Amino acid sequence: MSFDDYFKKLIEGFSTRLLLTALFAAGVSVSAVMLLGISGWFLTGAAVAGAAGVLAAQGFNYLLPSAAIRFFAIARTVLRYGERYTGHSAALRAMAELRPALLGRVLAGDPQTTLRLSRGEASSRFIQDVTTLENALVMRSAPWAGGAGILTALVLTAIASPWAALVLLVFLAGAVAASLRIHRRPADDLSEAAAMGDLKARFFSLMALLPDIRAYDMRRSLLTELQDLEAKLFTAKTHAIGEEALSSAVTTALTGLCLAGIAMASLGQPLAHMALALLAGSMGFESVTILTRALSQKSGVDQAYGRLAEIHDQPQMEKADTQVSVSIGGQTFAPDRSLRLRIDGPSGSGKTRAIETLIGLRGAGGAPGLVAHCPQDAALLTGTIRENLLMAGSDAALKALSRTDQEKLMLEALDTACLKDRVTALPKGLDTWIGDGGVTLSGGERKRLALARALLREALVLILDEPTEGLDLATEARVVKNLARRLAERPQGLILISHREGPRVLTNQVVSL
Repeated sequence: MSFDDYFKKLIEGFSTRLLLTALFAAGVSVSAVMLLGISGWFLTGAAVAGAAGVLAAQGFNYLLPSAAIRFFAIARTVLRYGERYTGHSAALRAMAELRPALLGRVLAGDPQTTLRLSRGEASSRFIQDVTTLENALVMRSAPWAGGAGILTALVLTAIASPWAALVLLVFLAGAVAASLRIHRRPADDLSEAAAMGDLKARFFSLMALLPDIRAYDMRRSLLTELQDLEAKLFTAKTHAIGEEALSSAVTTALTGLCLAGIAMASLGQPLAHMALALLAGSMGFESVTILTRALSQKSGVDQAYGRLAEIHDQPQMEKADTQVSVSIGGQTFAPDRSLRLRIDGPSGSGKTRAIETLIGLRGAGGAPGLVAHCPQDAALLTGTIRENLLMAGSDAALKALSRTDQEKLMLEALDTACLKDRVTALPKGLDTWIGDGGVTLSGGERKRLALARALLREALVLILDEPTEGLDLATEARVVKNLARRLAERPQGLILISHREGPRVLTNQVVSL
């Protein structure tokens, strides 16, 4: 299903809420125009009646206009609350479904495509672009609100004077045309969203290099680079703000000219009718502003929609056959619980690449559902120790275990990785926050936490890529001994890559690359 079809189906699920939002928004505009128009007519009529003498003042009907003013004031408030509730409710609920769906497409997508998506670019798409679509859903009622307000303003002005209504119609059309022309001017640089995405992508990439930046004193050159990206973002924002300012200035100028024209067209009419036409006309321009603001956002919405469509419509990996064989270095092995395979070879010979192919990160095939993997450079989740370990559990496995049982398994895995004593000694234990990517842990602790996470996964084969790298010899010996005991107690296949002698005792077969 394409993103177009998916998004259309998603929105159909909230069609009732969106329709109510549109009706409420139209009602708000009608009430606002009626409120101001009737108020102007009423106040002017009352003043004229008072100036005409006591008899005229006593004959003036105050009750009906007062009741109408109160009615439209209450209606505007109630409808405004209804519009905000239904509109934001629909948008928030729709985006709450969209984000997980997009993430699912990324996780199931071709790794050759998804792994090229930087953290900054991913953040821009999943946050900024989705928020842009969310705002667009909220603003879907703007054409209804603008159209209803314009129509009501024309009707009230026509009651005062048909010629005044004609003048208002001409100027409103001119305001719409001018605003659209302004917002369609091509930008000289990147759009605001694209500029923000570039800045975020570069910032996230530099955050991982903070120690090197400090050691090599690269701050000046990198700050200059970030300043250049910031300047592009500033230019994009300035362009957008300039468009809004120019559009507002043109609309204000046309409003003034239009009201002068309405006043001239209403000469000879009662003053109360002229006041009705002038105030209704001014509200007509307010409705135009609502309409043009929504239309001016179309370009940004289209760009955000396109970037999200790229994520959703990327090729999806086919599910692996559960009856696969492991082919490495021209040799084939059965992926069963008795497998004890070591992959040898010099750096650059393709050992890690073979593992990545096996787990489905490179090309088709592999057996991602049958393996647990602890990579050489294992990434940790920014969060707590518990949250990092829970990543290993499937939804079904987690639901089947109580919190106490989960903690028992976590501590067993941490014990195998020689990290249990360290974690239990912490004030918050498993709920200790480890910072961005585990920055509060040492390199060896991060390695062992990733190992414990892999051990928690109920998989047919355990793949370990340099599992003791960065550990001292004593800790390495303890980890290897614990792994040997665990594999004996809980039979599980093992594929190992290690340049160190200690872990090699865990294997009995070797493939050299």
